[in-house]
Amino acid sequence: MATKEQVAKIVQLRGLGYSLEEIGAQVGLSKSAVAYQLQLLKKKSQKSPSEDVFASAVLGGLVVGAASGLAIAALIDIINKGK
Repeated sequence: MATKEQVAKIVQLRGLGYSLEEIGAQVGLSKSAVAYQLQLLKKKSQKSPSEDVFASAVLGGLVVGAASGLAIAALIDIINKGK
């Protein structure tokens, strides 16, 4: 199971365009574990506003700064385009 810090880093890196393999290498998880965590976030975003889910993921991991904000914006945009 991923820690809050790992989930926050996954959100940040995915929003910046990193591949699942690259993210896994940086957070110490397998590619499939990273994909699973992203799938969980996607399911949560379907039940709650996307902004709340990703803000919670990032803030839960105490990741702050411009990069995490950009990651949230990028992921929200991707999810909204898929709806």
